[in-house]
Amino acid sequence: METGHHHGRAHYVASVLFRGILISPFALNATAGELSASDPRTASAPKAAVSASKQTAPASPLAGLPPPPPGPIGVFGLDIPAQGKLVLSLTPTFANLSGLMMGRQRVWNEYVVSTIPFFLNPQQTIRILPQNIAVRTQIVGLNYGVAKDLCVVVNAGMIEKSLEALVFKGTSGIQPLARNYPDTASLTDFSLSGVYRVYQDDVNRIQLSLGVSVPTGSNHATFSNFALPNGTAPNIRAFYGMQLGTGTYDVMPGIVYAGYLGPWSWGLSYRGRFPLGPNPEGYTWATIPELQKWGGFTVNPKGYMWGDLHELNGWGGYTWAPGFTTTFRVSATMQGAIRGWDPEIRGAAGPANPLFYGGQRVELFGGGTISGKFIGYENWTLGVEAGLPVYQNLNGPQIMKNWQASMQIKVKI
Repeated sequence: METGHHHGRAHYVASVLFRGILISPFALNATAGELSASDPRTASAPKAAVSASKQTAPASPLAGLPPPPPGPIGVFGLDIPAQGKLVLSLTPTFANLSGLMMGRQRVWNEYVVSTIPFFLNPQQTIRILPQNIAVRTQIVGLNYGVAKDLCVVVNAGMIEKSLEALVFKGTSGIQPLARNYPDTASLTDFSLSGVYRVYQDDVNRIQLSLGVSVPTGSNHATFSNFALPNGTAPNIRAFYGMQLGTGTYDVMPGIVYAGYLGPWSWGLSYRGRFPLGPNPEGYTWATIPELQKWGGFTVNPKGYMWGDLHELNGWGGYTWAPGFTTTFRVSATMQGAIRGWDPEIRGAAGPANPLFYGGQRVELFGGGTISGKFIGYENWTLGVEAGLPVYQNLNGPQIMKNWQASMQIKVKI
């Protein structure tokens, strides 16, 4: 994306704002007739030509200004391609989780297996705990400009997860028995979204988005030969956090505000994800009395669904040279616990409890975007962003996040 700026622009914008004038920064370039009206070389042109030029509407003073600089690659709904243009993107993302938290407190394996009861049998404690999770995703995105202020975005891809789980022997005690290292992989959930620009002036713009997530990712992933506290090693259904899809249709509303002035850029965004109903991985009415006997979670005969997700972002950016911008982003997320239960996800494991998911997290990210024009590929853009949490308050015991890093390659077609 072209991100060049002119040093005199900031002085012009300041004067425009002082006069209270709001003019679109994406006005069309001036016509030849408009240019000739103010060009001293045309002073001796025929009177008819001059008269014709006077009848032409004056060019916007902002004509020819570059488009806004790119924002962080982790913010959705920021870019709207020109009408009829297509932007293809590939975004690999890597994340790591390790360590356990209850609320804001770090806890150790021995404490959890000694004191926290197994939710399906309170007479025994948790016996299986996650030690490390690695997540790898590859997302392909298509962003098409339907109209000047409207685009459609499609996202799909692959996701892989690797788990290290520690198993403690028997129904109590702190003696380790075995470690498991299962992997899961499948397609991600597919999403289709629309982004509409509702306001724009020479500095600011506001865009709304609305999307839907379709459950193309697997929620039937299994662990093979998974060691259990009783010494057996059967095949079991993977824990909720190791599944690759939600199994639900989700609605995803969002709003973005962004602005720029000279080399500086900034913005705020919100996006939510709300399941429209539970997935079918539930249980029959006949099993409900048994579940009610255990208690401690919502009885839902239809299945389960992830908690509502809210994400807030605030960022600032600086364009060091035309085509090179760096950004700093603060991201805050909040998600509720899983509602419902999958009876195939069992075993005396912490991540088998649907209540041990969700919470609040604040993360800091740094990133940059560089145009391919520096090496002769003007339609290509490379972006990177990485960050780590500075605050976590988790429903748990739950494994905590350590870091996340992404790269994005874009090409305009």
